[in-house]
Parts: sequence; structure tokens; C-alpha cells
Amino acid sequence: TLQCSIRAMIAKRRMRELRQARHAQQAREQAVRRIQRVFRGNQGRKGYASCRELYEKGRREFQAASKLQAMARRDAAIKRVDLMRDAMLLTMHQAATFMRKMWLGQKTRKRYMALREEFAAHEKHIICMQRHARGFLVRLRMWREAIRMEDELWGALEIQRVWRGYVGRVAYETKYEQVWRREMATAMIQRNLRGWLARTKVSRQRRRIARAEFERARLRFRSAQRVQALARGVLTRKVTSMHAARKTRAAIQLQRIWRGHALRKQLWGQVVLLRATMIQAVARGFLVRNRRFHLMAKVILVQRAFRRARQRPKSVKEKARAERKMRHDKAAVIQNKFREHRESQEVERIQQKS
Repeated sequence: TLQCSIRAMIAKRRMRELRQARHAQQAREQAVRRIQRVFRGNQGRKGYASCRELYEKGRREFQAASKLQAMARRDAAIKRVDLMRDAMLLTMHQAATFMRKMWLGQKTRKRYMALREEFAAHEKHIICMQRHARGFLVRLRMWREAIRMEDELWGALEIQRVWRGYVGRVAYETKYEQVWRREMATAMIQRNLRGWLARTKVSRQRRRIARAEFERARLRFRSAQRVQALARGVLTRKVTSMHAARKTRAAIQLQRIWRGHALRKQLWGQVVLLRATMIQAVARGFLVRNRRFHLMAKVILVQRAFRRARQRPKSVKEKARAERKMRHDKAAVIQNKFREHRESQEVERIQQKS
């Protein structure tokens, strides 16, 4: 009985030792699996972060290339529209010039034929009319020359405006591209430097934690669990704070770039509006002064003609009225004869058809 008790006690002690050893082995295996899981999760998050950075970089490059292409296409479209507008204006100007030439030719020929019919009977008056007509032609030529000079000045101002706008846009695009390249290079340098610092810091922390774990390996299992929990909490908080700080800096950088772009765009719109207002004011002032000058010239011409008419004697006025009445009567007679001739022709045409 004593031997059975001793053997039972020894067996129980051995079983207790085996059970404790098995529990310790299971605890070590579970701790190793947890450490492996944490390490693999950290490596997976790093890989995802690097892939995410590559994707964001490709997306930014694609957006920048798309914007550059859109700006280039817009410039090409503006040039093409300007060429089409210039061609259309040239065609309209040529058509208007040709129509005006035909109308002036027909009017001049009609006037010339009328003058030839009345030349023999009204030579003195014709000479006076020629004098007035030549004065009118000289004034007309001077007016055309003034209009042509005005058109040339307007064309020169328009060409200067277009060229200055093009030079300004090219300078702005060059400056914008330089600033964009500088910012991209700065961001890449900051990213590489922060990555190296983070890797160095993490490696030091890992070595320090590994040494601490080796020194604390002889402690009890509960103490080891507590130390592991504290170490994992510290690592998680460091990684989380690092990611949060990085995201905050990235958001601040994006906000700064967007606000700068919006402010530059608004300032450029104000500058364009101010320049357009100045150009309109100058053009309107020039047109008003030109119209006032021509109006004053016409008023002076009318005043001179009226004064000359008032200074003429009454006999000359009566004679002119009689001649005008005689011309009117002759014109009425000619019109009646012409109408009778047309009516006779119409009657003959209708008789021939019937």
C-alpha cells in the first residue's frame, strides 16, 4: 500500500511536470505564432503603403500629363479659330469692297450720263457742280484714308494684344512647370528621407525590443505576456501616430497647393478683366473723338454752304428755282414718254402671245 501510494505520488508528480512542460511548450508556440502574425501584418502594411504610394504617384503623373495635353489642345484650337476668323473677315472685307465698287461704278456712270445730256445747256452750272463734285471726291478720299488708317491702327493693336497674350501664357506655363517640378522633387526627397529615418528607427527599436525579450525570457509566462502586450501597444501607437502625421502633412500640402492655384487663377482673371476694360476705354475714346471730329467737319461744311446760299442775290435764286422747275418738268415728260413706250411694248407682247 505504501509503495502504491509512493508510486501514485511519483506518477502524479511526473504527470504534473509533463503537464506543466506541455503547457509551457504550448504557451511558447502560441507566443511565437503571435509574434509571427504581428511581424507579417507589419510587413504586409508596409508593402501596401509602398504600392499605394506608387499608385498615387502614377495617378498624379497621369493627371499632370492630361492637364498639359488639355492646355496644348486649347492653344491649338485658339490658333485654328483665329485663323478661321481672319480668313472669314478677309472674305467679308473683299466682298464688301467689291459690292461698294460696283455700286459706286453704277452710280458714277448714271451721274456721268445725266451730266453729259445737260452739259451743252448748263455749262456754267456743270462747271460749278464739277467743282463741288471734285471737292466731295477729295473729302471722300481723305475720309477713306482716315478710315483706312483707323483700320490699320486697330489691326496693329489687335495683333499686339494677341501676341502679348500668347507670350504671357507661355511665360506662365513655363513658370508653372518649373514650380511643379521643384515641388515634385522636394516631395520625393522628403519621402525618401522620411522612409530612411523610419526604417532606421524601427530597426533600432526592434533590436532594443529583441534584447529586452532575450533578457526577460527567463521570467514567468504571465510577466512575458504583459511585456509583449506593452511592447505591441507601443509599436502600434508609434505606427498609427506616424501614419496619422504623414496623412496630416500630405493633406496640408495638397491644401496649400490648391489654394495657391486658386489664388493665382483669380488674380489672373482680375488682370485680364482690367486690361480688357482699359482697351475698351481707349477704343471708345478714340471712336468718340473721331466721330466728333467728322461731325464738326460736316457741320462746318453745311454752315458754309448755307451762308453761301444766303449771300447769293435773289435773281440768282429765282433763276435757279426756275431751272430746277424746268428740269423737273422735263423729267416728268421723259418719264411719261417712257411709261407710254413701256405700255405699248407690253400691249404688243400680249397681242403677240394671243
